[in-house]
Amino acid sequence: MGWKSLLIEAPVWLIGRFYRPRFDPQRDTPREILVLRPNDFGELLTTTPLFEALRQRFPTTRLIAGVGSWGRPVLENNPFVDEVVDIDAPWNNKLVADRSHRNVLRFLWKSPQVAALRARGGVDVAIDVLGSYMGAVLMMRAGARYRIGVRGYRGGWSGCQQYIEFARRQAGRAALAQGELLGATVLPEARPQLFLTDDERARAAQIWAGGGVARRRTVRLVVAVGAGVPTKAWEPRQFGAALVQIAQGIEKAGDGCDIVIVGSAADQSRAAEAIAAAGPGVAVRSVAGEVPLRIVFALVGQASVVLTNSTMLMHVAAAFSKPTVVVIGGSITRPQVHDAIWGYPPPYRSVAPEQYVEGQPAQNWPSVERVVQAVLQSADEQRARVGEVA
Repeated sequence: MGWKSLLIEAPVWLIGRFYRPRFDPQRDTPREILVLRPNDFGELLTTTPLFEALRQRFPTTRLIAGVGSWGRPVLENNPFVDEVVDIDAPWNNKLVADRSHRNVLRFLWKSPQVAALRARGGVDVAIDVLGSYMGAVLMMRAGARYRIGVRGYRGGWSGCQQYIEFARRQAGRAALAQGELLGATVLPEARPQLFLTDDERARAAQIWAGGGVARRRTVRLVVAVGAGVPTKAWEPRQFGAALVQIAQGIEKAGDGCDIVIVGSAADQSRAAEAIAAAGPGVAVRSVAGEVPLRIVFALVGQASVVLTNSTMLMHVAAAFSKPTVVVIGGSITRPQVHDAIWGYPPPYRSVAPEQYVEGQPAQNWPSVERVVQAVLQSADEQRARVGEVA
């Protein structure tokens, strides 16, 4: 840890001296545990297995999720979460525009959301899943009597009673390691968890049925053309060119191909460009910005294959164990590190450039042909799995 990190850590350590531990989870059962994850959608999704691990360890404890208000749909209908509280923290997410130091301090000391947490009289245990200076101070401000964080990432560990060491490991497994600090031994798979309602499944089925593809076997392909970080998004025209070849390859195998592009309202122009590039001969349509996030989850749950940039949808696909092809390039120059932290076991696969051009992120993308090959291979493998089950 460098001297700059230690210098920033010093105030957290000092504040922590005034917030000594007042609870021992190794001796007593906590009345409530606050899990802080006010980050982006994908990061919250990777944390969801932690709630099941904590429920197995503490069946009677109230589990509270402190997340950005935008993340509520991820936790709806989750049987392991007792309460969701909004923490629209201005750090470590792309949803709060003003992430200045001034706004961070204003949030910690003046936010009504933090005031509401303090008014509860504190919580027995709090976990800052990301691990940060701001998260540690937030736990102290919220009156957490016992705090868990991360050492070696973004600080805050000196204000905690326990912490995991940061390592380049799968994000969901890192969250479960924090549960292990509390004695959790019955651990679920480090894979996101989403719990759909019957109504959500029915709405997704209606959307798929509206595609007009009537074949005995139809490959349903969900595509995400956007990304939270623009430099992680493959060009829409490349997506369109790939969709043409994917549809041709699937139809050559005797199957129908129904393609739905998903995303937010901000992705609508990219979706339109991809559809235009694909041309009229491909059964592709966009619902980007037109359906709620929970319906996007349900569409993925009924898909055959998912094609996406490195973004939220790859975690949604992992929740349903869907064959997934992730296009990696642009500002992601170390695909092995990316997959070690954010990837999943098969049927997940990523496609990266065969070689990188230093200082030219716009050129660092895999070819259309390699992406098409990966999707068709995933579709073949899915067809074989379905045949085995049948």
